[in-house]
Amino acid sequence: MKGAMLYVNAGKGHYIPAKALAESFERGGHEAVLEDLFVVFDTPFWEFFCKYDWRFLLHHPRLEPVVHSLTDTRFNSFLIKMQGFQRKHINAFKAWFERERPDFIISTNFIGGIILSSAAKKLKLDVPIYQYCADVFDTPLAGVCRDLDRMYLPTELGKENAIRKGQPEETISICPFPLRHQFETYSYTSRSEVRKKLGLPDRFTILCSLGGEGIGSTHLLYALAKAGVDCQVVVIGGQSSSTTSSFERFESEHPDFPVFLRGFVDNVQEYLAACDIQVGKAGANAVMEAIYMRRPFIVTEVLYAFKASKEFLRRHEIGWGENDTEKQVEIIRRYMSDEDLRRRVERSFSDLPISFGSDAFRDQLIRATELYLSSHQKAAVK
Repeated sequence: MKGAMLYVNAGKGHYIPAKALAESFERGGHEAVLEDLFVVFDTPFWEFFCKYDWRFLLHHPRLEPVVHSLTDTRFNSFLIKMQGFQRKHINAFKAWFERERPDFIISTNFIGGIILSSAAKKLKLDVPIYQYCADVFDTPLAGVCRDLDRMYLPTELGKENAIRKGQPEETISICPFPLRHQFETYSYTSRSEVRKKLGLPDRFTILCSLGGEGIGSTHLLYALAKAGVDCQVVVIGGQSSSTTSSFERFESEHPDFPVFLRGFVDNVQEYLAACDIQVGKAGANAVMEAIYMRRPFIVTEVLYAFKASKEFLRRHEIGWGENDTEKQVEIIRRYMSDEDLRRRVERSFSDLPISFGSDAFRDQLIRATELYLSSHQKAAVK
């Protein structure tokens, strides 16, 4: 079977699950096409806009919730849908489809779900269109699309929110989270051993992930240093020039505070294994990978798309959502000193209603596509 995994280049949150699925299909002896949605539709302006709009808003996290709450509307969904009917974009998509001939198409961004279903309907293509909700715990109001063959979400909370916003329940399926293969094959030993391997002292460790765009702040570091918290902070992820300057300035001002800047790493699973708690923006992939590794998460900047992740962490008692830096320090101190709290969090990880696995999701997509093709072939015979 041949699957097409389309993503939007607006941060790594849409690319990573698409890539994980594509690699899973190839591991299983199938074919996969991994491509930028806007390249498929020949829309360079929107490719540019989505990329740099997201980066701009990450640099201004207090502005992001305001902007996206104003644009997340059914009217914007209608405008996006109309893009799928424009002749130029239709022709580009048709040429791509005739060249690749996938058995199904799945988009890891809600924009793809809307314009792909519109374009396929316009061209009368007999191919199922799926949408994977990369936000995991929610889907944008603008992402609700009745024309989808299937909407996939890894959590019941995500399904609840999608239904509440108007997505027909019969079009929604719960799926495993498409975990990167390096996590699924990782063999965990102990924090002490992993820290030794990574060249880190064996002490309470906070992992700070700057995400795919490498944009973050040092506010929490200053607060930890001021409060004299006995810990070390490990920072991973690429760093923008402004973020690099901020961390260098902190190191020069607090040379005795242990900060390890590791930059972009391809062994995130080991750094998660080495830490006691993770902090950062609530990117769905980062949160879900921390959950898989049974590490609590403090969402330090609650962006619009990830508000529901805060509710999930609270509901299942495996993390916190807190924008206030001083309160973040209080949470860390309490978690460090309260053994009962750590035990409760550990028990909570065992009771989560989530499954993981890109191969399991791959098999689910194959079954859904086989059912679709079978039913459409029977309909054609009649």
